[in-house]
Amino acid sequence: MNKHAYLIIAHNNWEQLHFLIDVLDDPRNDFFILIDSKASDFNQARFLSERKYKNLYFVEPINIIWGDYTQIVAEFSLLKAATSSYMYSYYHLISGSDMPLKSQDYIHNFFIKNDGYEFVDFDSFDDISLASARTRYYYFLQKQTGRKRISVTKILQKTLILIQQLIHINRSKSIESFLGKGSNWFSITDNFARYIVNNENFINKYFTRTFCCDEVFIQTLLKKSPYKNNWYGFTNDTIQYQNLRYNDWNRGKPYTFRKDEFFSLTKSPYLFARKFSNDIISDDILQHFTQKTPSNH
Repeated sequence: MNKHAYLIIAHNNWEQLHFLIDVLDDPRNDFFILIDSKASDFNQARFLSERKYKNLYFVEPINIIWGDYTQIVAEFSLLKAATSSYMYSYYHLISGSDMPLKSQDYIHNFFIKNDGYEFVDFDSFDDISLASARTRYYYFLQKQTGRKRISVTKILQKTLILIQQLIHINRSKSIESFLGKGSNWFSITDNFARYIVNNENFINKYFTRTFCCDEVFIQTLLKKSPYKNNWYGFTNDTIQYQNLRYNDWNRGKPYTFRKDEFFSLTKSPYLFARKFSNDIISDDILQHFTQKTPSNH
């Protein structure tokens, strides 16, 4: 069977996570879920007891810190769990607040027609400048700093970076030609997923103590890999987000879509969108994915 693995990172809004799995549920899909360990209100036993599906697996929770290496660890853990379970045709990394925009038949047929392509987002495939700024220095205090705008640790971290600039530290110099940056969410083949998992030492060496490199390490590994020429952007250079996930950065960081915007988004060329408020939980949205006849919307 042509099976897909959905790798889901979730932090909150458990009813929305329930709904997302209901929408994506299909015999051709398995789910691997990682919950941020800071989410003290998540009851895994209850969640599993309420599910009618046997294709749902939980990965060990991780305390995910914004901008820190733990973001990479979370994605790597999901890939490692999924590749150890089965040889899936595609692996889709999404968050618990994402939504598919197309039916499962449409999505599976799309990936059959485009089999072998890697759907990884790049801000600019050949531009290494932003990725270099995030990897060349040691961000020793990112775990303590997180999203804080002003703090003693952030001031200290900036001071340490300044010192490294003055003495010309560049820890990523040897891989500069491979560096890339884009969205961390992806849809990738089994070959590339296993290539990532088999490069754990490379990831540890170049991406520990970096800054926001969940948006760099997949792009860099793709450019370094034998699968570089399979990047979807080489085939379709008109689509803005090559990972097929629509975001609205004009109205937010990114903007949170509401239910009344959903059906207009389904007319786009994208397969997924992020992110949604929990008012997306509704019978008519669920019916949109489960009905046998084409939607009238």
